[in-house]
Amino acid sequence: MGQQKKWYLISYDVRDPKRLNRTAHHLEGYGARIQYSLFRCRLTVRQLERLQWELTSLLAPEDDLLIIGLCSGCAGRVRKKGSAEGWKMETVTFEVV
Repeated sequence: MGQQKKWYLISYDVRDPKRLNRTAHHLEGYGARIQYSLFRCRLTVRQLERLQWELTSLLAPEDDLLIIGLCSGCAGRVRKKGSAEGWKMETVTFEVV
């Protein structure tokens, strides 16, 4: 069976417009944009490590990156515009590697 997935909030502050666009576009392949520089991603440990490695090659030393792991309880209590939205924990029976 595949690795367990976990929710992550990924936020970035990129100073160069070109790097900013590349970073946002790259993250769109991993998750959903919540706000301008904030994404939610549901990843395995391996996927998270790969994403961190890929972002290291895109970002410059002056750029900032913040990754916050959320437990399933925290993800279930996410609120959007004052209402509970929750992040569904869909069951995956297979994983493409």
